[in-house]
Amino acid sequence: MPRFVFHANAIGVIGQIHRPVTHVIPSLASALPPSGGYTNAKQEPGDLLEIYSHGGATTAATGNEKQNGDHVTTVTATVHGLNIRDVVLLDSVTASLSSVHPADGSHACFNAQGSFFKNLRIAGREIILQSRVEELAKHCTLAALQKRYREDEGFMKRFLKEAFVDGFVEEGKSLHAKQEKYFPYRKLRNTADLPASAGTQFTVVPLFKIENDSEPGFHVSGNAITVDHFGTVVIGELIIGAYERRLTMLHAELGSPVGGMVSASIVNSGGGGTDP
Repeated sequence: MPRFVFHANAIGVIGQIHRPVTHVIPSLASALPPSGGYTNAKQEPGDLLEIYSHGGATTAATGNEKQNGDHVTTVTATVHGLNIRDVVLLDSVTASLSSVHPADGSHACFNAQGSFFKNLRIAGREIILQSRVEELAKHCTLAALQKRYREDEGFMKRFLKEAFVDGFVEEGKSLHAKQEKYFPYRKLRNTADLPASAGTQFTVVPLFKIENDSEPGFHVSGNAITVDHFGTVVIGELIIGAYERRLTMLHAELGSPVGGMVSASIVNSGGGGTDP
């Protein structure tokens, strides 16, 4: 029986500030060893000046082998009471990923159900999210998602529209300059197959779509919001591979007058065999 190597971790709050002070946000993570098992961690509340604060976080990761030879991983990360410059506020956010790696070595099946925000507000607005969690659970392998993309024209066009690919962008919509790096397929030319980032076999997919409208000083694009004099917030970025998925529930890139980044509820679930 080939050896299986687990690869899974979960992080609560992480980041760094480089303006007006230099500060690394202390973080704790739950990470599986190659042999699997169970690990958990508790991150104590933290804060820095009026830049950020949180009420603590919990993380956990498990990995085990089933009787049929499949290998299963589960990772969760929950952050409580996050406040970034009184612009981004939430009661809690949870990232959850489970994966089943078939004994035959075929593509792993992933599920992000249980990933959610409680009372997310940005720049004084309650954020309305359209979830893609259930839809992606129905196409839980990379191969299934690729097949849906190739065979369902409506799904393909929606994917390309939400990825802000040239020629598919909804009329009247545009990316803020600070959002462009979070939409890597905007200059895509070959749209016949599900896009993958250069040099990798990973596809970037939003787990949520923000339903709020753009307003002056508040620019909404897909799963990103840019707020003037604050920065850009990306909600639910899911990176999909054949044997691994990475989910960041919230990432804030801070601009003037505060510079830095803060990320919350980040999980990675995967693994694979060691034999050639």
